[in-house]
Amino acid sequence: MRKIAACIALTICCSAQTLRQAADQRAIKVGTAAGYSFLNESDYATVLGREYSQLQAENDMKWSTIHPAQSTYAFRNGDGLVSFAKDHGMAVRGHTLLWYSNNPSWLTNGNFSPMQLSDILQNHISTVAGHYAGKVYAWDVVNEAFNDNGTLRDSIWRNKPGIGVDSAGTAYIEQALRWTRAADPDTLLFYNDYSAEAVNAKSDAIYAMVKDFKSRGVPIDGVGLQLHITLSGVSLSGLDANIKRLTDLGLQVQFTELDVRLPVNNGVASAADLAAQAKIYHDLTAVCLKYPLCTAIQTWGFTDKHSWIPGFFPGFGAALPFDATYQTKPAYAALQNALATTPPVLQAASIVNAASYAGGGVSPGEIVTLFGANFGPAALVGFELDANGRVSTNLSGTRVLFDGTPAPVVYALAGQTSVIVPYYVQGQASTEVQYEYSGVRSNVVALPVVASAPGLFAANAQGFGQGAILNADLSANSAANPVEKGGVVLLYATGEGQTDPAGVDGQLGVAPYPVPVEAVSVKIDGKQADVLYKGGAEGLVAGVMQVNVRVPDDAASGAVPVVLTVGSNSSQAGVTVAIR
Repeated sequence: MRKIAACIALTICCSAQTLRQAADQRAIKVGTAAGYSFLNESDYATVLGREYSQLQAENDMKWSTIHPAQSTYAFRNGDGLVSFAKDHGMAVRGHTLLWYSNNPSWLTNGNFSPMQLSDILQNHISTVAGHYAGKVYAWDVVNEAFNDNGTLRDSIWRNKPGIGVDSAGTAYIEQALRWTRAADPDTLLFYNDYSAEAVNAKSDAIYAMVKDFKSRGVPIDGVGLQLHITLSGVSLSGLDANIKRLTDLGLQVQFTELDVRLPVNNGVASAADLAAQAKIYHDLTAVCLKYPLCTAIQTWGFTDKHSWIPGFFPGFGAALPFDATYQTKPAYAALQNALATTPPVLQAASIVNAASYAGGGVSPGEIVTLFGANFGPAALVGFELDANGRVSTNLSGTRVLFDGTPAPVVYALAGQTSVIVPYYVQGQASTEVQYEYSGVRSNVVALPVVASAPGLFAANAQGFGQGAILNADLSANSAANPVEKGGVVLLYATGEGQTDPAGVDGQLGVAPYPVPVEAVSVKIDGKQADVLYKGGAEGLVAGVMQVNVRVPDDAASGAVPVVLTVGSNSSQAGVTVAIR
């Protein structure tokens, strides 16, 4: 164990990356709970702003702090944290709008009726979430509503006396979510709980609830897994299975309150326990990184100096990545190591045509986009040309291999990379694809090779709507600049397949331009349009096809559908051309 910790520490000592820089390359937020009152400590503020991309109010947005009297809201502390986050380029999570605990005495001792409590809760949610609209990107709307056996916890909000909805079920949680969505339509809505990380009675109940919510259109965006744990850890296979089933519903998962408490003697933990703790931090992070929808790793505080653990668990402490003097611990190095070395996970279904976003197979020369391999440059990097004047196959450490051969990289970004399928796959039944960043490779996925997979480029990034189309005078076609009936437009597409002469990987347009071998046709408004030219053009990289067509005289006016067919395959529906 000591050797493992030493190796991790050696890896990090030679890296100038902060936690947030390492996390940015994984398209994931790394966060911490923070307290407004600690911001006046220079070391606290420096480490918080340097190392973390997200903060959450540990106590400053809870009911007892932010709503101390029935007609009084106290936003100063929360606003101070939001201001600090803005100054340091950090995202903010809100915590929490509904909890059985930490409620002010005016509320718990007020003997309010269910109708009155409903009004109080709605007003609180509307006021607090409304105040932070556009500033808090996600809320723990409801916190800790379940018992460990999966039953619902008694609380003032559910049944003591409750807010006047069915107290036997989750209706009060649903109501809180709906009120929060109304107060801030853009914030993400989370349910948050502890001891529900692996598959057990509690997590089963939470899963059943959110699955029901999703099926009925109740607003819910994610589940927070707190992860207050000991050296006993949590079942990694159980955690993996739980994250999978939640993300399969389309929900985000975030680790929201991670800490690993250790037995301490005068506040000091043993070296062996610190090494074991580091491994837990590493392994939990590695599980999260398997899933693109596991979107944040957040600890409950970052320095042992201000940890809640000693006050609630006497004889325990040392739970966080920084010690009480703000020095990094093996847990910090382990987080860095996991972020830097955990292999990205590639899914065949996430490799799609860059224009149509259709998947299922690739064609020679097709420009495809890989989503979800969350490891890459933190900021978008556009293509570069190699010594031969072709699009480079290595872009800021990003490579995509087809049968072991690197493909030209159009752009690279953590979580989204676009490449050109090598032409040599022509004639193969399938090709094996692997993603690589900074020498760390993903798993290998197999994709069928098809003769053509045409996709029309749209003017937006959605793959439908106004096409990326030029009028004959090379002005952009649009509702404000439509083409005349009988006029000529230039369409742009990818996925035409084999060409003559044969396409050269990454080569920019050089005469003679490659022309697709498969037959090409275009329909505008469902009517056959005359194809005047199809193939490469000056300045276009091999794999992008220009198609010049004449608009039918009897086509309708307005935004009219256009469909490209290459061989037996057609482009996506929903792309339009503007006709006068």
